[in-house]
Amino acid sequence: MTRDERRAMWQARIEAFKASGESSVTAWCATNNICVQSMYTWLKKDWQKTDTAPTDQQWLSFDTIASKASMPTQLTLAIGVVSIQLKRDFTLHF
Repeated sequence: MTRDERRAMWQARIEAFKASGESSVTAWCATNNICVQSMYTWLKKDWQKTDTAPTDQQWLSFDTIASKASMPTQLTLAIGVVSIQLKRDFTLHF
């Protein structure tokens, strides 16, 4: 079996597992006579593939209209578990 054929076979198995509605990988593998460890290995590869897929990115710019005295001491941008904090006196240097 070629690498592409193996990849296609496992992709079909992953799709079948997801479509089955079964929440237990172990139970699904037992029913379908598939090695649980191999299934987890390929599920991890599938997860990494979808997790790192490139996305379109855009920058957002904004202007503040408040005076510096009324601005908060920092700006926090949080997306998921990542957060970025910019303090009022932040200066970007290139």
